[in-house]
Amino acid sequence: MTATSEDATIGQTVSSKLKAAVAAARVTGATTPWGSLSYLEHHTPLSKLSNEKLKRHLSARGEVTEGTKAELVERLSNSISEERERKTTQELELETKHRRIADLEEQGAVYCAGKNNAGQLGLGDWNDRQCFTVIRSTRGKHVHHVSTSNGANISFATTHQHQVFVWGGTGVGLLGFTSSSKQNVMFETPQLVEELNGEEIIKTSIGSSHACAVSKGGDLFVWGNGSFGVLGTGDTNNVDTPKCLNTLDKIAVVDVVTGEKHACIKTSQHELYAWGHCANGRLGIGNNDEAVFLSSPHPIRMPTSEKVRFIACGAEHTLACTSSTVFSWGSGDGGRLGHGSDCSDRWEPTEIVALKGSHVLDLGAGTWHSACVIAIPLMKDSGWLYTWGSGYQGQLGQGTVCKSSTPALVTGLCDAFVSAVFCGSSHNAAIASDGNLYTWGSNKHGALGRLIEEKSTAFTPHPGIVIEFGTIVNRIGRGLPRSVTCGRDYTIVATHPYHGPTENEALEFFDAKRRREEAERQLQEALLRAEEDELRQIQEQEAERMKIRYLTSKRLCTMDPKCPGFTYDTQRPSLCRTCGFSVAYHTIVVDEPNTDD
Repeated sequence: MTATSEDATIGQTVSSKLKAAVAAARVTGATTPWGSLSYLEHHTPLSKLSNEKLKRHLSARGEVTEGTKAELVERLSNSISEERERKTTQELELETKHRRIADLEEQGAVYCAGKNNAGQLGLGDWNDRQCFTVIRSTRGKHVHHVSTSNGANISFATTHQHQVFVWGGTGVGLLGFTSSSKQNVMFETPQLVEELNGEEIIKTSIGSSHACAVSKGGDLFVWGNGSFGVLGTGDTNNVDTPKCLNTLDKIAVVDVVTGEKHACIKTSQHELYAWGHCANGRLGIGNNDEAVFLSSPHPIRMPTSEKVRFIACGAEHTLACTSSTVFSWGSGDGGRLGHGSDCSDRWEPTEIVALKGSHVLDLGAGTWHSACVIAIPLMKDSGWLYTWGSGYQGQLGQGTVCKSSTPALVTGLCDAFVSAVFCGSSHNAAIASDGNLYTWGSNKHGALGRLIEEKSTAFTPHPGIVIEFGTIVNRIGRGLPRSVTCGRDYTIVATHPYHGPTENEALEFFDAKRRREEAERQLQEALLRAEEDELRQIQEQEAERMKIRYLTSKRLCTMDPKCPGFTYDTQRPSLCRTCGFSVAYHTIVVDEPNTDD
């Protein structure tokens, strides 16, 4: 190829590169975010921009594009300053709003996770939640008790000021509102039950189609579907709004629990009453073949003179305990009553022999299983958790054990020391002595509010801590749980006020921790370098010592028998000064005796 042709080829190559560069510049220019604050803040000073670019930036910002270059630069600079001020103001407003929301939420709120097909999470939609999410309208309401049902997709929250809020719902009347419509009623966000205002409600409980509420003064309010006499009003009529139960004349109620189609109360005299469906002996009043249900409260005869401390209702069974004895009655299917191999129904309170003499701190009952917290020595208000019944979704928390007809220890919580337990249809929750929340069982819809290790199943039999309480989440302090309720594949949690470090304190703590870890890392590196230097120095000294020993030791000559031994020659160090042979021929080493001693 000739020089001319080579020059032509090079020229074509350069020309094509220039064209490509120009094309790229045009594309870049076409995509330039004209007028963008972020672009202008990080690019060439305004005074170095061409008039054309200044005008394009001004035009994009809705500014006048006429005038000298100095005027254009000044106009664009003023426009940028104004936008910065607006941006700063907006950021301050957003931060003020966030701080106001944070202050409310840190006073306590209600959080939810899991299934949400009927608005039972109260979040304003029907989307499931895999982690605990705050119900916004409950911020700062000081909710001290929450309740839900394993049958109805309804949740209640009772505040410290005795207000009752309700959300969810798939049935007329159960929400506590008057409704002449035959259509189902549903609320996606909490609504105040105004009919209970002024009644000083302290607790609510929900069955599959009925609800109950206890007042501070001992009154019991009922409402919902009256089938099977579950309202205790003496008939089977529906009650749309809360009604004080007159059949409990002069009886002060202190606690109420509900099953699927029955209810049980404890009075101030530690007596028990029950009503509703009689099937399987769930009322605990004995076998009455003629009665399908009882529509008014009937006393339960306990086989002990000790005072009843706690009561709990599952779907078709009931639990009660005194200071040293636990009783169960109702459906024994699946071993939920805890009476060993005998899983027959119990029509009257029957002692759970396996728990005889145990001091119970809390009781819980799910659809097919039961649980209790047993006090242990040296622990004041916490102990070990025992579960029994059927738990094919991991409800028992006993690893591979899916059914236990007698109470068995949940070993995974022995070190946590449980203070309260809450049973759902297919999952459970427990509060530990340090206030942390643990969950286990079915996680099909995210009811556990945490990730589980099991990948092939949608449940876990291993209790795990929910780390989102008692800490800062999304820059807002979230208190520890004070009340928990487990529904059918969802969980509701009301929290105490948050008492941990503020956001700034947490940031300072982690920053100090980071600096401390960095200082420790640098110290360790310095120590390691010092050790390496010391080791290298020792090795060098040893090498020098060995070299000197090698050169100064008496090495007998293998070539000249007259040679007394290798003599170091400073001029020719590798040759013997006596015999002239190389040091390689002086192989027999004889150490000189130590003359220093």
